[in-house]
Amino acid sequence: MWDYYTDKSILITGASGFLGTAITHRLASKAHPKQLIKKWRRNLPEWDAHWLLNLESITVIDGDIMKVDLGIPQETIGELQKEVDIIIHAASTINLTYSLGRVFDHIVQPSESLAQMALGFTSLDRFVYVSTAFANTHLYKLSSKPETEINEEIYPLLGEGKLLDDSLLSAQDARDQIMKTGSSTEFEVHDFPWPYAYGKHLAERLILNLFKAKGWASKVLILRPSVIGPAERYPYPGYSVPLSTPSTALATAMIASPAFNVVVPTRCSKPEVEATIDEVPVDVVVDRMVAHVALNTTGCVHAVGGERGRLSFMDFWGAAMKLRRLPWAPQIIWSPTVDWHSPDLHPVLRLYVILGTAFLFTDKKTDRLWQMLSPDERDCLQRGPSFQRGYWCICVAEQREFWYTMSPSIMLSQKPNHLF
Repeated sequence: MWDYYTDKSILITGASGFLGTAITHRLASKAHPKQLIKKWRRNLPEWDAHWLLNLESITVIDGDIMKVDLGIPQETIGELQKEVDIIIHAASTINLTYSLGRVFDHIVQPSESLAQMALGFTSLDRFVYVSTAFANTHLYKLSSKPETEINEEIYPLLGEGKLLDDSLLSAQDARDQIMKTGSSTEFEVHDFPWPYAYGKHLAERLILNLFKAKGWASKVLILRPSVIGPAERYPYPGYSVPLSTPSTALATAMIASPAFNVVVPTRCSKPEVEATIDEVPVDVVVDRMVAHVALNTTGCVHAVGGERGRLSFMDFWGAAMKLRRLPWAPQIIWSPTVDWHSPDLHPVLRLYVILGTAFLFTDKKTDRLWQMLSPDERDCLQRGPSFQRGYWCICVAEQREFWYTMSPSIMLSQKPNHLF
């Protein structure tokens, strides 16, 4: 598996970020790529950062995905077009407060532009787009069941969640509508928890359309992580970047909040045990991507905890409350009537609106892939269910001090109202 990367030139966008740093470190330390082409800043211990920065296989490119041609000279573009074998597009905002217009500018348009550029890369073997497992969370409102199952597929919009043969045909129309009006018909019809989720959904379809039109659909891998958490082992145990691990940020906000109660929307009859959080360590995400790329998996792949690796709400809540300094724990008020866009929600939970839901992200492609790996390959890959919650608690404790000093406006209101 690792031999696939030997002498490959890999372009990584977002390599200075939380996930991108983990990708770069893993490939540089385990594989033997010809060249990792990236922009990177120090999210690692000094000795590790020094090692990466001095590798001859790494070329730093100061690019900007929001600019035409990444904002880099045409001469550099020409070199990339001839040399790059693999593109990993990991650059993305994860800001859940962004409007659709900002999501379009920061996610949709740059992703489509990079995919368009990639079609001119003569040696391109794989194009990896890092999306999110929550790109299809609109399906929650199309069902009355407590648990929403989401498969490794492209789900069309305006189609009641059913898979259609022409599911990709409306992507360009939606993009054009957003450019003209700031929104799209399909976005208005479907109830996404955040514009971010819809932006990822649209970007997936636009990228696939471009590659499909050129006959390159088999080169595309869409990686859909769930909530990315601190690392289990790589680059080091507990590796995290402040505010880049959503469940850690949520837990620290809850720990520091002076609120006496918190309203959580749900339709679960026993939300304490039925509502779940699907979190996966960042190094598990990286290892899934590395394996699926090498073994030529195409289409959408979930990098998730899945049915066996999900946390119940009480597992999450109990771990967080153990770190709380205030002498009371906020009371959870479960509400089947409060919508996840309701102003009655506390400020932080207006971002983490899926807290009372249960999503089952299937990962059958990874199950099949696991059977294809040799014992040695399995031994060196991370397995999600072994993730130790102790590392998560350490990261929460580290960020707790930050939250205790934040402005009260960020705190919760005190108003009453896997496999590898």
